[in-house]
Amino acid sequence: MQNGHANGLKATTPSEWVHNQGGPGRDTLPKPANWIPVHEEPLYTPRKIRIIIIGAGFSGLMAAHKYPGVACDVPAHIYTFTWGPNPDWSHFYAQGGEIRQHIKRIAKEYDLEKNIKFNAKVTEATWMEDKGKWHVKVDLNGTIVEDEAEVVINASGVLNNWHWPAIPGLKNFKGHLCHSAVWDHSYDYTNKTVAVIGNGSSAIQIVATWISSNFAADHTIDGKNFAYSTEQRKEFQDPEKLLAYRKKIEHDFNKLYRGLEYGTPEHEFFSQQPRQIMTDRLNGNAEMAEKLIPSWSFGCRRLSPGDGYLEALQKKNVTPVFSAAAEITADGIVDAEGKHHQVDAIICATGFDVSFAKQWPVNGRNGKLLQEEWAEDPQSYFSVCARNFPNFFFILGPNSPVGNGSLIPQMEWAGMYAVKWADKIARENIHSIDPKQEAVDDFNVYTQEYLKRTVYTSHCRSWYKNNKVDGPVTAMWAGSPMHFKDMMSTQRGEDFEIKYNSPNRFKFFGNGTDWRDAEGADLSYYLRTHGRVL
Repeated sequence: MQNGHANGLKATTPSEWVHNQGGPGRDTLPKPANWIPVHEEPLYTPRKIRIIIIGAGFSGLMAAHKYPGVACDVPAHIYTFTWGPNPDWSHFYAQGGEIRQHIKRIAKEYDLEKNIKFNAKVTEATWMEDKGKWHVKVDLNGTIVEDEAEVVINASGVLNNWHWPAIPGLKNFKGHLCHSAVWDHSYDYTNKTVAVIGNGSSAIQIVATWISSNFAADHTIDGKNFAYSTEQRKEFQDPEKLLAYRKKIEHDFNKLYRGLEYGTPEHEFFSQQPRQIMTDRLNGNAEMAEKLIPSWSFGCRRLSPGDGYLEALQKKNVTPVFSAAAEITADGIVDAEGKHHQVDAIICATGFDVSFAKQWPVNGRNGKLLQEEWAEDPQSYFSVCARNFPNFFFILGPNSPVGNGSLIPQMEWAGMYAVKWADKIARENIHSIDPKQEAVDDFNVYTQEYLKRTVYTSHCRSWYKNNKVDGPVTAMWAGSPMHFKDMMSTQRGEDFEIKYNSPNRFKFFGNGTDWRDAEGADLSYYLRTHGRVL
């Protein structure tokens, strides 16, 4: 037998068994509970595991939003994968359609579509402790398909579950009604009276908040968007010149977080600049300035560069209404002051469900449901893991760096963090990893203390605070982009409860060889000509 009793003798402890290995009859000694036979594979030979990644979009906003004027306020040359640049961007800030085309080209170039299930929607994920796997249900074109995987990576994002505003009578409207996230291109807006409900990033683009200067404006012409010339685009065909250009923009963009910390010179500058920009664009209109220029700190809500928006509000064919929409009638909107506004069409630029808990059930260990655990104050481990949800990783989870600098690289770093754990799970025969509660507690307490020094805690209602005016900041990382990168480069095993598939965690030691021994590779690769490590 393998463990327990042999020849009627009681099983020994590991120490007793080791102590008696030099004596006679060692092979007849009772074996300890952690005894296993030698695993006849080289060191770190991975077992085959399955990984399900939920979400295949580079940017759900760019993929879903197709309203007129949709664009990205991040410079196009850094709104790309770090490894997938585009020398042919037409403008400094790209339109949504051009971004979608670039994503599709990258997917085809790297043959990424072969592993993607399109028109698929996850409806439920349940952890199976006995198997060490997630059981995932997927609605595939109306058919429920069930799958299993050792690792799940949730890359579905945050701003993708749009919702109608809770305004009485909304469904009674007889005219054209749409949400900015599901634009209807078939409707002709020519000579129509159109109401746009909302004043955030989408509404700003639709109509032509803080109106801040454009991001990385130092690299623009007069601080505004511009088209790249034929000569510039030709120069960008040189990979080294393109890289140098991208690095300059990225470097400056990654310093943005300094302007969002109280007491820094950058914050003092940014606090004054947007106010001056808005005042100038409003042409001294004191009434509109009072209504539109916020009193809270710069950056408390999502910064919204918006060339042309304030100018559009002052045009003769535009009527700004600062009272809340109180009721929708068959032919218009009644504002909070009781005035009826007759319109032909209503566009709801009213945002999304910003909860980090997914709309589909995620059933974890110990009967925990993610929707309940993260309903009020979502608390993660480093934004990428959650207690009691083993082998489940998040891209842009709670307290991720959604506004700390260039976003795409930070998504890549979080993804690579998950991949490194998946590799470790496969190579070391791990059943599950689960962040310890004390590690989650320590991370969140320290994070909230740090965030007190940032503008995100200012008195404003923001999705950064789970749509609250006052409360913990649940959507920002406590530091710079480089700070986040360094943390994503480290797997702190001491912060995790690690469970193995074998009674002996070192089964992956194998038969005493590594892959170089097994494949006849260079067995002196570590010798060098000098003491410097390159």
